[in-house]
Amino acid sequence: VRQADGGIAAFHNVCTHRGNRLVEPGRGRAGSFTCLFHAWRFGVDGSLERAVDAETFSQGCPSDELGLCPVHCDQWAGFVFINLDPDAETLESYLENIPEHLDPYHFEEMKILNEYTIEVPCNWKTSMDAFHESYHIMGTHPDTLDINDDVNCAYDCFGRHSRMILQLAVASPRHPEHGKVNETIREHFLTTAGIDPATFTGGALDVRPAIAKAVREIQGPAMGADFSELNDAQLVDDFHYSIFPNITFNIFGRSAWLFRHRPHPTDPDRMFFDFYNLVRLPNADIPRPEPEFHVASDDLLLQTVGGGGELLAQDTYNLPRIQNGMHSAGFTGLHLGN
Repeated sequence: VRQADGGIAAFHNVCTHRGNRLVEPGRGRAGSFTCLFHAWRFGVDGSLERAVDAETFSQGCPSDELGLCPVHCDQWAGFVFINLDPDAETLESYLENIPEHLDPYHFEEMKILNEYTIEVPCNWKTSMDAFHESYHIMGTHPDTLDINDDVNCAYDCFGRHSRMILQLAVASPRHPEHGKVNETIREHFLTTAGIDPATFTGGALDVRPAIAKAVREIQGPAMGADFSELNDAQLVDDFHYSIFPNITFNIFGRSAWLFRHRPHPTDPDRMFFDFYNLVRLPNADIPRPEPEFHVASDDLLLQTVGGGGELLAQDTYNLPRIQNGMHSAGFTGLHLGN
């Protein structure tokens, strides 16, 4: 809840009188919260503002004891983090080196273009594991091998958190057009950077520097964004960060995808996959879209889901099958490579 001083506070969603849930899931605007059971009212700061017929309670209705129960809440880069552990360390300490790495992207200047939640019949950790590596690209996303290098991929472990750097605008060594400026690179990467592919005469090694230059000098001013804090690779490639335990970023400089892998409240074989499609347009007046909810199914492969398109559909197609297979008597455990 936004506070009077501009900060944010969080509370357990339960009336301290008889345990009724105060508000339904969602988002909105409120100056106070009134329980629909006995009309007790709480302020946005969690304080008890009114207990109807308070004089009839022999023990009294002390507001300092009956306010909403607070929950740890903090902000970083425009995101709000909530922790239900009363003894949790600070968010700054928990994130370790993530702000140092990601602050130059200025997520606080990004707008949400698409917001989806997909209920997937798999455990949330199965979903997290599916996005931690490029080894699956050849099998799951073979149609993208002409635009990304899934072989020469850099991985870094930072204690709790990790990073994967996937080079884009270059064909995979597994692809017959590796080392060439193929049509997909021309049509997709050069064009979206504002470069006319018909006049581009460089080779495969010239593509990515040209894209970064165009983004920095032409697209940045047009978007109202200053990309001077980002290096060339950050303006072209997929910098994939995993924040333990359940947040995944795919960052492309001008834009980003945020995945949140949430446990199902009652079924360990189901989870909620939250997808946010972000773009850095600090001066644009873009209203936040209404979230959409989907249930993963085979025909989801044919749908375009936000900015993730068919890529996300291909992953959600695999996940239920992985989960079922791990329950099989024919599967004795994960076989992991370096």
